[in-house]
Amino acid sequence: MIDTHAHINKEYYPQIDDVLKKIIESGVEKIIVPGTSIQDSRENPLYKNDILYYAVGIHPSEKYPIEKKEIEKLVSKNTIAIGECGLDYFYPVHSLELQEKNFRVQIELSIEKNLPLIVHTREALTDTLKILKDYYKKGDENKGVIHSASGDIKILEKIEDLGFYLSFNGISTFKNAKNIRDLIINTDIKKILIETDSPFLTPEPKRQEKINTSANLHYILENIEKLKNEPYIKEIIYNNSKNLFKI
Repeated sequence: MIDTHAHINKEYYPQIDDVLKKIIESGVEKIIVPGTSIQDSRENPLYKNDILYYAVGIHPSEKYPIEKKEIEKLVSKNTIAIGECGLDYFYPVHSLELQEKNFRVQIELSIEKNLPLIVHTREALTDTLKILKDYYKKGDENKGVIHSASGDIKILEKIEDLGFYLSFNGISTFKNAKNIRDLIINTDIKKILIETDSPFLTPEPKRQEKINTSANLHYILENIEKLKNEPYIKEIIYNNSKNLFKI
């Protein structure tokens, strides 16, 4: 299994070596750690472990404008993606114009560096699609992923057509998340990835635990296997992850 989105660093996991040992024992082979700020995009990769792969990105909740040259300096030969970046209208902590500017800067950088894009979009699907269509065309492949996918299936299908996968996490196991389960049922298995978004969104039946880890990824996979009822789901999702992130 590959956890395509988890914030595994010493800020959240002081005993990170012990946590990673348990994660590996659970069957997780690789973890993609997104960047959310200039600081953690710089500092996260300083921790070395064969299971961890790092992305460089600025989350839409960050309040400062970024220049392409500024974030480009953080990209190294070991960077496997750009993000997480995007739009968040649920917690609009600053101007939507600044969110869009920062999003576009990171899209352009991902294209220039030929790296996949990790997209955060919350209550902003329509504008997310509009912006992505400025850079990608229908029929593209392996351009990026919509992290923690939710919302209108028709809009998400148009984003898929631009080369994006949909990634699902512990929310899909919550009792009140029928909308997410319906989305999974109606999404082609060849366009699905899985993630934990650790340390957040602990899945059932571990939801009472305050700190989520990638060791819980199998609960998300098992839930998708029940919903889809198709053969080779684990293998297909694993290959989807490898195809997108080239790992």
